[in-house]
Amino acid sequence: MGKRRLSARTSAGHSTAAAGAPWRTLAEVAARIVFELGPRKKRNPGGPGLRLVSHKTRTVWFRARAGWPVREAPVGTLVRERVRAHAALPAAPGTRTWESIGPTNIGGRMTSIVADPVNPDRVWVGAAGGGVWFSGDAGKTWESQWHSQDVLNVGALAIDPKNPNLLYCGTGEANLSADSYPGVGVYQTLDAGKTWHLAASSERTGLPRRIGAIAIDPADTRHLVLGGVGFDEVSAGHDIGGMYTSRDGGLTWKRETFVAPGNYWCHSVVFHPKRRGVIYATFTARGPASGIYRSVDDGLTWTPLRKGLPPGERFGRTSLAVSGSDPNTMYALAADEASARADLLLGVFRSTDGGASWANVAGTHFKDEGQMSYGSTIAVHPTDPAHVLCGGVDLHLSLNGGKTWRQVTHWDADRGEPNYAHADHHALLMPAAAPGRVYDPNDGGMDVSHDGGLSWTNRSNGLATTMFYDADVSQSDGRVFGGGAQDNGTVVTTTARPDSFGEILGGDGGWIVFDPADATHLFASYYNLNIFRFKGGRTKNVSPRATPAEKDATWMAYIAMDPTKPTTLFTGSQRVWRTKTDGPWMEVPSPRSRSLGPIHDGFSWVPRTAACFSVATEETAGARTSPVRFPGMPSPRSRRARRAQIWSLPQLPTLATATCSGPRTAVRRGRMPTRGFYLTCHIIRSSFRRMPPRPSTSPVTPACSCRRTSDGPGWRSPATCQMRWWWI
Repeated sequence: MGKRRLSARTSAGHSTAAAGAPWRTLAEVAARIVFELGPRKKRNPGGPGLRLVSHKTRTVWFRARAGWPVREAPVGTLVRERVRAHAALPAAPGTRTWESIGPTNIGGRMTSIVADPVNPDRVWVGAAGGGVWFSGDAGKTWESQWHSQDVLNVGALAIDPKNPNLLYCGTGEANLSADSYPGVGVYQTLDAGKTWHLAASSERTGLPRRIGAIAIDPADTRHLVLGGVGFDEVSAGHDIGGMYTSRDGGLTWKRETFVAPGNYWCHSVVFHPKRRGVIYATFTARGPASGIYRSVDDGLTWTPLRKGLPPGERFGRTSLAVSGSDPNTMYALAADEASARADLLLGVFRSTDGGASWANVAGTHFKDEGQMSYGSTIAVHPTDPAHVLCGGVDLHLSLNGGKTWRQVTHWDADRGEPNYAHADHHALLMPAAAPGRVYDPNDGGMDVSHDGGLSWTNRSNGLATTMFYDADVSQSDGRVFGGGAQDNGTVVTTTARPDSFGEILGGDGGWIVFDPADATHLFASYYNLNIFRFKGGRTKNVSPRATPAEKDATWMAYIAMDPTKPTTLFTGSQRVWRTKTDGPWMEVPSPRSRSLGPIHDGFSWVPRTAACFSVATEETAGARTSPVRFPGMPSPRSRRARRAQIWSLPQLPTLATATCSGPRTAVRRGRMPTRGFYLTCHIIRSSFRRMPPRPSTSPVTPACSCRRTSDGPGWRSPATCQMRWWWI
């Protein structure tokens, strides 16, 4: 396991605590809290494993938190309800002022980037769940430019080549994962990002809710083309993707139907840098219409490019790059729609005649690449058309037009090494004004190369864009807190400084829970039921001994600790596990469940479905469970019932608060709706704040609060049930 350690490293005189706060000095914290770090995420040997769908493994977990039968709640409805509730409900005392407390040294999933055409140190990046950020020094420092917009989810950025103060931001992430959340349309700024306004809303114009590409015509900057994806078949409302064109600077838009009149996806759009009227784009249309297209008449007509390319039905998500120094040379990085996983690499295709003919130059180099539907990007050196960089999970470089390749990043290398860059690459930018420089937004923030991609440096300090599954704060020392982050492990700070977080456990970090009386005693986890105990400066793997199949079926596991007996914990896979001795875990008789509520006074709430919950007393070790129904929730056998959570407070252990997802109606005067309104929970957050921030992308979720009284080992039905609404 190694002896890597995380401890507080700062002067005792520095303090970020409010006046009178009873926190220990940082010297005391540093002397007392030292974590032996758990294992980092490891690369699977033998290349990508068999997977028969294009979604990432975590998709099932996220899908279970959506409102059946649709993929997610209508984002427009959520925005309007948030505005209504904000106007109708007064702010709670002490919740008007907020302070960001990080992490600012970890980073998070970034989707897009643009640079000032004249000054390439000035860059703007878009985050999957953190808005737009600006740097004036090539990523050494960052400032957020996203404050009061309707959503945090950014999918694409574009900058006017003649006016660097004019930028467009396409909202909604188009990376084809279940945790790629929707947006509200296109924002525009006229002052380099200081202020933004919604120039074209998806509800008004019909634009996709996930925009992955925006291109500006260099010959006429009022001519815009964007591409997006839609999930019309499984979403509420009219959610279709495709290509959309504007000829008035984004005020009005027209959907192009030459690929298909119904739902299709547009992944990449590139204007010819020198020849007016020539545009290239890529599409997925579930059949032979998929592939690479070209227009030579300013987008009036389009022709599929087929010579030297596989059949159209093989083309999945495809990214394009055109050489600025020799526009006849262009490259396409394509996912294989017909591969076993539907997201293996179809090829790296090169054309030297403006797309008239192509050749696959990938060879056998990319056999271990995967997830090409999630991470797909390619770029060409601004002065050398044979210098091409591309990637999905890792980055690969060719200096001779694809004749030979070398892998130039290794996400599992030691951080700080020149060949380390975070995994899952979503954009690449080689600024024409700085030949040799490469900007690389990825799942860990942004990495930068100054030698054309041979060596890399991380530039994520200051980016508060980490996406969390779960978080917890030590009740005995408020400066110690952390959480499980998407693709960034479990990160913890022992000083409460925004730039002091460190990874104590790898993977996609999951649930974390601190001993209320001891900040050095905690449990952290990552996917597939892997749970580690941190205690007294030591780390131990205390994962339940579930079968491999059960582990594979469990993306994230909830962990509940008894606050009065912190060596007693519960977790769940498809069954409930308990330990009374800080580990190991023992299976207890229980209903099938993966969601555990907190344990107070010897009992734990265990959701069965969105409607039926189980309460297990410590005395019966879970052997006796009694179903209790919350009025207004769907039947356990209803297909509408999705996933739930349930909580209670230590001070009021018999007062339970439950949330569920499923169809409901619009909210009226705080009463429980009955149909049509889709409720979701578990929206991944970006960064910590000292108090819950004012809502941005999360829906209102109904919570049913029912008071119950104990009746020996069983439970009596509640006498009353009151509906309450919370922002979560």
